[in-house]
Amino acid sequence: MFLWIRDQKWLPTIYLSLIALLVFGVSDFLLQGPDTLIATLLLVGSVAFSRPLPWLSIALFSAGILTPQYLHLDPQLSQLLATFSLLVLAAYGTKLQRRIGYALNVAVGITSFVWLIITLPVGGSFYGIELPTLESKYVIFTAGFVAMIAVNANAWFFGRLLITRITHVGTDFDRAILEREIATTQLSLAEQDRRFEIARDVNDLLLEQVSATLTSAEAGMYAAKSDPSVAPRILENIFDGVKKAHAEIRRLSDLLGLQDVKALALPGLRDLPKIFVSYREFGYGVNYRLTGEPLSLDDGAELVLYRIVFDSLENIRQHTPQGTEVDIDFIWQGNAMQVVIKDNGEETRNRLEQAISGYTVEEDHRALVERPTGANLNALQERAALYEGAIEFGKVPGVGFTVSAAFPNIAKYRKATN
Repeated sequence: MFLWIRDQKWLPTIYLSLIALLVFGVSDFLLQGPDTLIATLLLVGSVAFSRPLPWLSIALFSAGILTPQYLHLDPQLSQLLATFSLLVLAAYGTKLQRRIGYALNVAVGITSFVWLIITLPVGGSFYGIELPTLESKYVIFTAGFVAMIAVNANAWFFGRLLITRITHVGTDFDRAILEREIATTQLSLAEQDRRFEIARDVNDLLLEQVSATLTSAEAGMYAAKSDPSVAPRILENIFDGVKKAHAEIRRLSDLLGLQDVKALALPGLRDLPKIFVSYREFGYGVNYRLTGEPLSLDDGAELVLYRIVFDSLENIRQHTPQGTEVDIDFIWQGNAMQVVIKDNGEETRNRLEQAISGYTVEEDHRALVERPTGANLNALQERAALYEGAIEFGKVPGVGFTVSAAFPNIAKYRKATN
């Protein structure tokens, strides 16, 4: 039912409100007469508007709970509809709407119950419950107070639980988030693997430097005994050796970053389709096109290409609304290749905001003369440069953002064949 309510704002709650009117309206009419119809209609209306217009639903069930007291009626069975409205509101309303809805539901419910207990004389009864003494009124008030808070709290938490389960747990959206987290972890581990490769080289240099320093120190000990005047030169050589060794140790420490995580398989071009599926689940139209015959590249080159696409998609997700279309083109030609990533985020945002002014001449001029900058963009340029590549970033006024990465000699980095 919750999927039905989620996918269609009006129709499900209208059907439910009509059923509620039939069941609770007839029950209250038979128990207390036609005067109950006003409160019943208000509460039925709160159900009808609980999904499409939450604020109106809150106002209606607040009025519906208090109306029987104004008309000097006993509590109506239709007041249970306020709890159902709160359940739907907890699932689909904003955080502010959920909090205000719960607070008002509890507040007006307790107010209604207190008014009943105060106005009901000792020895009176309602719905067959008799209050023969003053103490019995206190007992009924305490039980009603606890029940009011508990029932509404359960409705609120049950609504939140249901919407969480149908939106996230085991859904395509949930799997998309998991795929994205896996991709992010793979990139981190791949970078760490690169650090270990460099660390091994630095370690070899360090061992060689320490060995040379030890040889100098040992030779200096014998030379100083025969000719003390050579001691300053020997100490200077030893100092230089220790200084270089210290610098290499510092590099090694920075590269390792005090981490000893071992990398998994490096992500590459073969993993891109899973990322595309994930971003489609996030609400972005990712269109992938391949032109030419792709080359089989080594792990480092594929990691750079993967990172360019991944970071570009992350940037799009952070700065553009859902519904943005993304075109990703891989163009292979001989020894060269190019990656072009284009989005229409600005156009989509203007369409959602119903902006009709378009872009100005000033924006067009800035797009021509100003170059986008940022830490992530600089990092992408540095990675591309490792493989003789270049990246250009550009903003198309009124449309969106474009990333173009060209590698004229990418064939040099083919995967070695056995």
